[in-house]
Amino acid sequence: MEKAIEGIQVDKCSGCGKRFISPAYVCAACGSEEFAPDVISGEGKIYSHTTIRIAPEAFQAEAPYPMAIIELSHDLRLTARMQIEEGETMEIGKPVVCVGKNEAGYWFGLT
Repeated sequence: MEKAIEGIQVDKCSGCGKRFISPAYVCAACGSEEFAPDVISGEGKIYSHTTIRIAPEAFQAEAPYPMAIIELSHDLRLTARMQIEEGETMEIGKPVVCVGKNEAGYWFGLT
């Protein structure tokens, strides 16, 4: 598995400190519209997972591919592609780490 990236870019509410996956426009906790960039750990665990077999047109050549909802710190969840090695299986609760990001989103691998 690849080395973990530095972290995940999030928006932190300037009013109450709640964090949101970027981009955020209005804080659901306090109503503020002021945010500052922040970075959180790229470590988390699998909250849910699936294998995409019928993909959108842009990703049809990559199907089937694994996806998961990742539970991060600060009560955040993120949908991400999974990088699964031969013999590895996705299971709810398994620890994961962010291994990359591209224009389509974040990539995670099992730890």
